[in-house]
Amino acid sequence: MDTNAERAVGDLVRRTMRRDKLPGVSVAVVEDDSVTFTDGFGSRDLAGNRPATPDTLYGVGSVTKSFTALAVLQLQESGMLSVEDPVTDHLDVELAEDAAEPVRLRHLLTHSSGYPSLGVSEALIARRLRRGTDTLPLSDESDFHAHLAGAADERAAPPGERFAYCNSGYTLLGEVIESCTGRPFDEYVASHVFDPLGMERATFDDTEFAMDDDHMTQYLRDEGELVAASLPVRERSRAAGGILTSVRELGDYLRLHLNAGEVDGTRLLPESSVRALHEGRVDTPSGPYGFGWRIRRVGDRDLVGHSGSIAVSSAYVGFCPAEGIGVAVAANAAPEYPLAHLGMGVFAAALGEDPAEAVPFFERRARFDRLTGEYASYKGIERAVVARDGGTLRLELGGALGGTGTPLVPVEDGGPHDFYALDDAGNREPAEFRADDGSGDVDLLYGRWRFHKVADAASSE
Repeated sequence: MDTNAERAVGDLVRRTMRRDKLPGVSVAVVEDDSVTFTDGFGSRDLAGNRPATPDTLYGVGSVTKSFTALAVLQLQESGMLSVEDPVTDHLDVELAEDAAEPVRLRHLLTHSSGYPSLGVSEALIARRLRRGTDTLPLSDESDFHAHLAGAADERAAPPGERFAYCNSGYTLLGEVIESCTGRPFDEYVASHVFDPLGMERATFDDTEFAMDDDHMTQYLRDEGELVAASLPVRERSRAAGGILTSVRELGDYLRLHLNAGEVDGTRLLPESSVRALHEGRVDTPSGPYGFGWRIRRVGDRDLVGHSGSIAVSSAYVGFCPAEGIGVAVAANAAPEYPLAHLGMGVFAAALGEDPAEAVPFFERRARFDRLTGEYASYKGIERAVVARDGGTLRLELGGALGGTGTPLVPVEDGGPHDFYALDDAGNREPAEFRADDGSGDVDLLYGRWRFHKVADAASSE
């Protein structure tokens, strides 16, 4: 990375932090076999104003899944299991079995078991954050197995036919690793992944985390404000999302994947098995999913990565084999979107590209920023407000005779400013924005009205 790219990464991260209320963010960039850029932005602890650093420990959530998948393929290489094995070959669990195709380990790895989310991680996070009083038994392995057995009718498709993100599948994979090795899951990962990579501070243990001098204070969003919160460690979800580590250590983990399973002369997995981890196997709306990794497009490049969130912290790791570049990003709060989008923006900036052009999230954000705001018709007789509404826009009409509100949906295969609303009968009502690049004026044609933008939306940047 040159100086301009480093500056662009810093500018992007700071803008995003300000806009999305992220107290602290840490970033690492890997080029081929070296961590070439690390930095921390903002505060790892707001009350003490202690800075975030590249060594700050964060809860990385579902980034853990790629470590679990790596461990599974290590055991396959050693002959202890095969990803083609039915889950019940290794565990005494009741699954909704299909006579033609049992649930296999590869189905758990790719979230294609047919089970939807069973809500275990979500329930336990809420419980640890004291955000719910649900008394569903989920305190030990037998509780979890009973919860799983009771969900037989929840299965939405035969194994291998449908992607549905399911943390419980990775919890089962953690149990399979324990069954095959006779060791606790966290001990196996520490000795077979963390230690060979020199990830000396990476842990699953909240006590070790709390005793480290450079750990995050994690923040929960509460009615728009950030509140310091407890760390929602979930013993039942360690294999799905339990790792606590730094972006510098994640940089060494990315070196492993960029160098086909070998780091500093130590090989953790044969090259063929590393490639098997990254191969897209199941289609999803945001890109093919492999064994603990998802492939997303950034411009004309494939970025192999995974994001994670535990409600009070978030993270992303991703790498591009063609460019030999990887990025790790972590934050001590969770924005309202996967941190993968910021990670992809950092990747684009590291290559000297504009994230607003290369990354769909930032392109849409910039385009919507131009359209949102206050509008008025001729002589201001009718008023309107266009605001962000999740992944799209919302139009609120108001005037002397009252008003209505409706979502604006992008027209499929339409132009970047073409939307529609649905009337009470379900008919499409076109909503066409006209943006003049020269003057900066923006108009909205909707129904009988032509609105002119008169004020931008309030910004926190």
